[in-house]
Amino acid sequence: MFNSCITGRHTNYLQKGGSHKPVAFQQYKLRIDDEISYYLLTSNLETQMFYNNGVAGAFVFREIIKYRIHNDGMVYLPIGAIKIAGLTLREAQNVIKDAFLKFVPDAEIKLTMVNNYFYVLGDGGKGEYVHYKEDLNIFQALAMAGDISSSGDKKHIKIVRKGADGMDYIKTFDLREKSIIESEFYYIQPNDVIYIPTNSNSFFRLNSVSSFMALIVTPLSFFAVIMSIFK
Repeated sequence: MFNSCITGRHTNYLQKGGSHKPVAFQQYKLRIDDEISYYLLTSNLETQMFYNNGVAGAFVFREIIKYRIHNDGMVYLPIGAIKIAGLTLREAQNVIKDAFLKFVPDAEIKLTMVNNYFYVLGDGGKGEYVHYKEDLNIFQALAMAGDISSSGDKKHIKIVRKGADGMDYIKTFDLREKSIIESEFYYIQPNDVIYIPTNSNSFFRLNSVSSFMALIVTPLSFFAVIMSIFK
């Protein structure tokens, strides 16, 4: 019973430990099956309406048209196919702008990523959350989901992350170690699925001294009642 008590070793973040290899932060690069949406700005309102789903103006609500990056790395826009897989969002925006300049001399492009979400499952809440900034880290992501419950296994956190080839890969890491900050797992990427498994010993875990005392007193009280009945 004492072995199953929850201690700081099981729950505390940023503990000493260096099993994670340091990796420099890199901007997210668009991948196969990512979806983007663009908005064209130009002084020619007719041209702007033609390429912007019938609307014009710098700040207007419009129905988002999604363009998926296909297996060949290309996105197929009204002006033709453009390869943007492997580029950051800003790089892709510049490439698409250069393509539009061939048809629209004063073209300016605003590019957004449509499938810009991450997901949390298991003992850390569950749901879909907006990946609202490029350097969103694992602690901020879990705080958005409500943090990990006391029964969650912080030692074996799993991330399902899409690779540059469009395939999904499962990676496991220990969230308790301080070295997580320098690792590949620290910054959350769009479309990441974070899974927090339940600790295998959680059924027997005691969350406090009071719960331990309750575990001892309850059966003793029950035994005393039974003995008093049969006296």
